[in-house]
Amino acid sequence: MLKRLVNEARFTLTITTTGPLLIKSGYATLTGPDMTPVLTYRNGRAEVFIPGSSLKGVVRSHIEKIIRTIRPNEIVVADPFKKDGPDQSVSSWLQERKNKLKEAGGEIDNATAYADSDPAARLFGSTFYSGRVSIGDAYLDAKAAIRPTEQRDGVGIDRLTGGAYRGAKFELEVVTAGTTFHTDVLLRNFECWQLGALLLVVEDLEDELLRLGSGTSRGLGAVKGSVAEVRTHHLGQTPGREAGVIWGLGKYLGNDRSYGTWPDDTISVAPAPETMTKGVRAIQIWQNDSLTALKQVAVAEFVTRIEKFPAYKKPRPGRAA
Repeated sequence: MLKRLVNEARFTLTITTTGPLLIKSGYATLTGPDMTPVLTYRNGRAEVFIPGSSLKGVVRSHIEKIIRTIRPNEIVVADPFKKDGPDQSVSSWLQERKNKLKEAGGEIDNATAYADSDPAARLFGSTFYSGRVSIGDAYLDAKAAIRPTEQRDGVGIDRLTGGAYRGAKFELEVVTAGTTFHTDVLLRNFECWQLGALLLVVEDLEDELLRLGSGTSRGLGAVKGSVAEVRTHHLGQTPGREAGVIWGLGKYLGNDRSYGTWPDDTISVAPAPETMTKGVRAIQIWQNDSLTALKQVAVAEFVTRIEKFPAYKKPRPGRAA
């Protein structure tokens, strides 16, 4: 599917800490704090950052929880680490099928793997194909301090007395509140509900409902997110395209159901966004009122599609690829 590029959505996510944040480096120190934040060498200096892998993990976990909440009595999202059972991971049973087909001289293609995957695997990928979404490292705002951190003390709690346990003191270095980071998010060859899933996470970040890093149960990791603009792209002139309409992957594929998409994969948003053409790209620029409307329509599309998504179950071993 990634051999063609039919549509893209791009936006910059701004993350501002509203409390101390710690994403641990994992390296022990001989002197200084016991826990320190991850650093990267950038612009001629070592500075704190938020790894894209950490952000992507939080986003995926949050979307999976929302899907399980929408469909509480059915398995729509598999456990990515489970090897067997009714909620066996997508990769596990696809690998089983691949091995059996390989013995018989067959193979699983990307279309079949995508069609048989749950919503989370479709969006974030699996061992059979890459994901639709890419989230980069979040780097410090240009106006931020070189090392906006502070040191905090921690202590182990005696389970009997409820007080501090003698000799269990530790120190941690955290990113201070009010520090701003920016990261780029790219969604390509997407279904419209997948755009809605990401914008739902953006809304929850705006409402400060997600926490990042270590020690979230101890008051760390409080952040606020914001997006000022979303750009959706498609290549070339699409016949019949109206202002304010986004075509998803299923619309481009039409009646080809090999990827398990919906032929009516479109959303229509009003007010329509600003549009422009750059080279072979037609670009819709969603800001202010049009961006607010896009969030509402795309999130509603996400909920609608998840309500209709087939319940997850291990396919019969004999199913043809």
